[in-house]
Amino acid sequence: MKHFSLALAVVIFVSSVDCDRHKIVEKSLQRTGVECHQYNPPENCMARCQTLLTHDWNDMTGMQSVYDRFFQPSPVDRCNFNRTQRCLSAKLPKIAPEKKCIRASESIQCYLDQFGEVMVDIPKFVRSSGLQEQQIYRECATMMGFSKQRFLQVLNDTDYSLQDSRCLLRCFMIRSGLYSDNGGLNLERFYVACGGYDDEFYHNVTQCIKDVRASSTCDRCSLAHRLVMECIGSQYDVNKLNFYQYNDDVDQVNNYATFYLINVNLP
Repeated sequence: MKHFSLALAVVIFVSSVDCDRHKIVEKSLQRTGVECHQYNPPENCMARCQTLLTHDWNDMTGMQSVYDRFFQPSPVDRCNFNRTQRCLSAKLPKIAPEKKCIRASESIQCYLDQFGEVMVDIPKFVRSSGLQEQQIYRECATMMGFSKQRFLQVLNDTDYSLQDSRCLLRCFMIRSGLYSDNGGLNLERFYVACGGYDDEFYHNVTQCIKDVRASSTCDRCSLAHRLVMECIGSQYDVNKLNFYQYNDDVDQVNNYATFYLINVNLP
């Protein structure tokens, strides 16, 4: 049996500099081990610390299924996902909710035992937190030269009828690592942002991308908007991706706008 131990995770970590990283964050399990070792958590909380850094653990909902991106299953193993889920269903109900560190550690053990070979040294995409997403929008609005009045209009434009709304969305996706003009939608990263999806989703989105590109004469902002809304949005509730839309609740949108108007240095 494999064990997710401090010895496995704390190794020499070498980082590289990429001049085109925007706000993209990628972490390997090696790196999270090094980071957590600096914070000196209790030994049985190391697993929880590391999965908090990769944004895969939630004390209320448990392990996100996209934690599987750190594992390489056997190509002939078609049952690894189901075995892992059965392991989680069997173990976690026996552990008291307040024992968060043990719950996280046992969840990781299920992946180690059931899912496949762990890839310790390969960095994987980490989705931005809510606060980080707010920061990205704030920076995009500033770089795009929005006035406070225009920014408020954009944040209330839940149908993306304004060109500035579509351009803000494009900026957000580029800086979040979800999109580029040359590469289009990054489906590997959308897998993490969406909380996972199956092969059918991937094939449907891939075909949709081809169809949109073949039929589109849009500008860059409108093309980015069409790709994410028509291709990802046709399969997945894009509101969950935090594209400054909160279930079309005007009060929530205005609260979000107020956050920016207070914190953004807009003319």
